[in-house]
Amino acid sequence: MPQPYYSISPSMLKQMDFCPAIPWMISKTGWIEPPTESMRSAKEETDASYKERIASSLGLEKPYRIEICLRDRETGLSGCIDIAAGSKRITIVEAKRYRRRRSQHFRTQLLAYAYLANKQIAPVERAILVMEERVELDIPITREHIETIEKKIARLKQILDREDPPPVNRTPRECTPCQYRRICPLAAT
Repeated sequence: MPQPYYSISPSMLKQMDFCPAIPWMISKTGWIEPPTESMRSAKEETDASYKERIASSLGLEKPYRIEICLRDRETGLSGCIDIAAGSKRITIVEAKRYRRRRSQHFRTQLLAYAYLANKQIAPVERAILVMEERVELDIPITREHIETIEKKIARLKQILDREDPPPVNRTPRECTPCQYRRICPLAAT
């Protein structure tokens, strides 16, 4: 029997950590959160030359690969890495133009990019999150990180295969700011 086709982004894994209903809704409805004005502005300002400056300021080993898009056919995970630096052992960087109050929710996304690069380019030594030209996370990548992402991908596939939304324990306080509450069958009121 043929395996189902999955299209999984690092962002979906990050969203699953917050609420497993979000990637389920994305896959069932195709609706994605509209970009905010600051998201559009940051995308315009975070061009290849900005990313090269970040790589240089971090003292990363050359060559730099900027905005490299990868897909793992085995898992369906795909995404575009801002910076992959080095050759035999690489460092990946996710460069955010503006600082957020919190950065830990980007950890899963960053580790998913490391997973992709590890499978498609070369062993990943470090994964770095830069916000507003400042290092927020610098993670030495271990086998445990790769295994964690593999488990998250498997869990996400189970969620995407469901006919009904996955059970969640959200409070109205958590659901109120969520853009997906408009279409969520589980939104707490």
